[in-house]
Amino acid sequence: MNSLTRTLIKTSHPTSLILSVGAINAGLTASVIRGGITFLPALMTFLFAVLLQISGNLYHGYKYLSHHNNSKFDNNGKRTSRSENASRAILMKIVANAIAILALTTGDALFSFVGWLGLAYLVVIVTILFFYFDGPHPIVNTKWSLLVTFILFGPVAVSGTAIVQMPESTEWLPVVVYSLINGIMAVNAHISIQYLHYHEDKASGIETLVTAKGGSFARFIYLADAIIVSAILIIRPSAVEFVSPWVGIVLALILIISSIWVFTHMHRDPTNVSRLIRSVTLLQYVILILVLLCINLYAFDDFQINLIRLI
Repeated sequence: MNSLTRTLIKTSHPTSLILSVGAINAGLTASVIRGGITFLPALMTFLFAVLLQISGNLYHGYKYLSHHNNSKFDNNGKRTSRSENASRAILMKIVANAIAILALTTGDALFSFVGWLGLAYLVVIVTILFFYFDGPHPIVNTKWSLLVTFILFGPVAVSGTAIVQMPESTEWLPVVVYSLINGIMAVNAHISIQYLHYHEDKASGIETLVTAKGGSFARFIYLADAIIVSAILIIRPSAVEFVSPWVGIVLALILIISSIWVFTHMHRDPTNVSRLIRSVTLLQYVILILVLLCINLYAFDDFQINLIRLI
């Protein structure tokens, strides 16, 4: 694999795609409670979310290289010239636009399920992404980026998925609850990524919450988020509907214990613990995704038969 291919893969941030998958999973679980889910709209929603995020990540990489087009070292420790960085930036923009077209094509298929409402969601998403990655002052380079993370991976993604599944339903409590759960978990994942890139962002003048306030401040937000999600899982309002109340209790205990560990370590130098903190945070998120995935798969009528037909 050459350095250019590695750059494209690294810039697409494959790990961050877990957030897109989790957001759609949360929306599907809310849909289960609202009355059920169907396979084709679920698949198209997954594709749309993943393709759109890859496109956004690559475009962010293009903007970063365009504004920091200095000689630097690549993944092999070899120095890259300005012209090489410029070429990589142009390629990232081309690939980002190509994948964005695929995402919009997939989004067109979703319109057949929700009509004009799907177009409204698409306009909202594109507008948010424009101001997040582009515009005069990209939000991604500010401490307010976490708020956009909550909105995109919480209310927008969860409600959009639920509406695609069942646009006529008036039961919104599950959507609100899972918007909170997934949006807050996505914020903590983003905090861990900001902590991981603390030194790089600090050197580049990027003002994230962690570079602006430091890990000693960000860890309080991290722990508060974990407490809120744990409270929802333990209290188990009618909107959470796990197979057993013990599922929510066990998830909450895992989340609280691991978040306390993160809290006690996030005030240290990121060089030593940042990768471990990110891994713990993503593991929290993956465990929640797997539980929701099991609930969603169980909700399909005759799932095994449908899967065999699909294959």
